Amino acid sequence: MTEPSGWVDLPPDRMRELGHQVVDLVVDHLTGLRDQPVRTLATPDELRHVLDEPVPEGPADPGALIGFLAAEVLPRSLRLGHPGCLAFIPSANNFLGVLGDLLASGFNTSPGAWPVGAGPAAVELVTARWLADLLGLPGGSGGVFTPGGALANLTALAAARDDRLGTDATGGVLYCSDQTHPAVLRACHIIGLRQEQVRMLPVVEPDVVRRQVHADRTSGLRPFLVVANAGTTGTGSIDPLPGLAALCREEQLWLHVDGAHGAAAALTERGRKALRGLDEADSVVIDPHKWLFQPYEIGCVLVRDPEVLRRAFTIDRFRAQTGYLALSRPADAETNLSDHGVQFTTAARALKLWLSLKGFGVAAFRAAIDRGLDQAEHVAARAEENPELDLVAGPSLGIVCLRYRGGTDDVQAAICREINESGHLLIATTTVDDALALRLCTINPRTTQADLDLVLAAIVEAGRAC
Repeated sequence: MTEPSGWVDLPPDRMRELGHQVVDLVVDHLTGLRDQPVRTLATPDELRHVLDEPVPEGPADPGALIGFLAAEVLPRSLRLGHPGCLAFIPSANNFLGVLGDLLASGFNTSPGAWPVGAGPAAVELVTARWLADLLGLPGGSGGVFTPGGALANLTALAAARDDRLGTDATGGVLYCSDQTHPAVLRACHIIGLRQEQVRMLPVVEPDVVRRQVHADRTSGLRPFLVVANAGTTGTGSIDPLPGLAALCREEQLWLHVDGAHGAAAALTERGRKALRGLDEADSVVIDPHKWLFQPYEIGCVLVRDPEVLRRAFTIDRFRAQTGYLALSRPADAETNLSDHGVQFTTAARALKLWLSLKGFGVAAFRAAIDRGLDQAEHVAARAEENPELDLVAGPSLGIVCLRYRGGTDDVQAAICREINESGHLLIATTTVDDALALRLCTINPRTTQADLDLVLAAIVEAGRAC
């Protein structure tokens, strides 16, 4: 038999050789983060050799190409797992998660349809159940994994809309705070909610929301959803979940909690106390690629009743000329995850979380999350002790906000620039009570108290120089 021409394949020995090359690069990266700059910026001109490269018609040496990526592409970015990275929500991925991703892409199987990927689907179902259990959601809860919080929030909002408004969303109204993440607001746009259907309130206190709900109903509108935050990205703030849960029960509203960052704190005793009421939500979003230390991409939407997802997304609602998909129909006891979310063909992204939770044990993750909370308390205590610093928000869910005392907003911005230009530290700014504040997120397990003390000293030094 003639061998097929043009097939993209490599001899087994060469595959193993290249695999070892990549694993060595990853291990060197993860174990050498402290010796690297926290961020390497690059202009489009500096990446012109990448941007302007022509279509590669002929072959090249894969080993050399991997070396090029390792030398010229991957280093020119922010190292979110660097111990000096306190900006954004640091993502300190772990090696077992990396291996889970390698297995998922290497075996190239999808959990979307049970007859196509029963094993990966089973792993996704049980891992989602573990997350629901760890967050305190009631028995029978479940969900689906997504690329991240954006699609997870979109999935939850679309399911809530269908569950509470049916097929006609006319007059539907959603309630959220002005601290709501843009991913949620984008989801509102995608599911067809106009700007006037989104009530963005200064706070989502139960009494404030109740008054607005009653006013909207009097006007002939159809309130259906409250979005609460379990850890805003700016300050780590938590909305009053127990009161909002009670309100939603009284008013027959869906309660959705965006816990993309903060929900993972519920694995710890003090986090569970801070997030009291999370277990009463109809849906919760969590991003394992944040505080559960997974490689990008992995988000998750959890719901009290997985049947709500199936009713919203089952392929039977959207069949056209799809007879060829009959082979993928599940039997009665089987679950097609593609019937529970937006995507059809999905990566087996739950494998990395399953492997990490099993390999290290949940106790290790709980301890790491607790340590992130300890680190935030350490920063707050040091700031309160320092006569040149003002603690303005937090510590809350691993986020602390402070100001250099007496400094204007311009001074705070200058301090942030000075620190970030050092090359080994990165912090962010946010707005607290209409004033610019310096924001530190301390959830990275690689960050030490010495690193945090260094940051605070650098803030004071830069403030004195302004």
